Amino acid sequence: MARVEAVLFLLVLAIGGIAAVTVLAVAVRRAAARAERRLRDALYAWTMTSGWQLYEGDAATSWRHRFAHLSRFQIRRLADGVVHGLPMTAADCHYVTHSTDAQGHSQTHTVNLIVLVARLPGRWPDIDVRGRGLGSRFLRALGHQSAVEIGHAQFDQKFRVETADPRAAYALLSPALVDAHLRGQAPQWSIQGGELMIVEQGRLDPGRIGPAIQRLGWLAETLGVRTW
Repeated sequence: MARVEAVLFLLVLAIGGIAAVTVLAVAVRRAAARAERRLRDALYAWTMTSGWQLYEGDAATSWRHRFAHLSRFQIRRLADGVVHGLPMTAADCHYVTHSTDAQGHSQTHTVNLIVLVARLPGRWPDIDVRGRGLGSRFLRALGHQSAVEIGHAQFDQKFRVETADPRAAYALLSPALVDAHLRGQAPQWSIQGGELMIVEQGRLDPGRIGPAIQRLGWLAETLGVRTW
């Protein structure tokens, strides 16, 4: 009888534990949903006072193909507006990474991105400027130069430039912009199809959207956009 009672006691504990975990999971989901609604409402309020338009849900934008290499890339919402004559988009996006823990179990992790895009006037070459990773720096230290380098030793050591038109790198990467990159004041950026893009980690919220737009506008001006 004592053994049966012990088994029943353990069973009750197990059921209680499962119920507690279920209740906690539900509470976490509800809290996350409330936080998401507050973020959405704050962005709506920001766009209403700023003259921008907010759109909910995934969208077939002209630039999303630039994230095709990311697993399950999606847009949560995006805002469109015009700043000093430049059409701009600020998008709240995410993708997932995959890994395996010590026990061999697969895991996924959501990474949040803020994507900012400005549609530039006129014709622009496609170009991508980003910081070098450890592997790229190591190879360059061994004498493996990139296909495009601007001739500034410190910049070429720290940053990688990709473009089909090397003259574009020399023309766009002015001494002021090179210096800003070396000081850590310039974001990584790219241009494709006349769309200037910068990408930042995190969620899009009213507290970040204004400064991010200013960085994008500053970059456009530094690249030579005259309407800014």
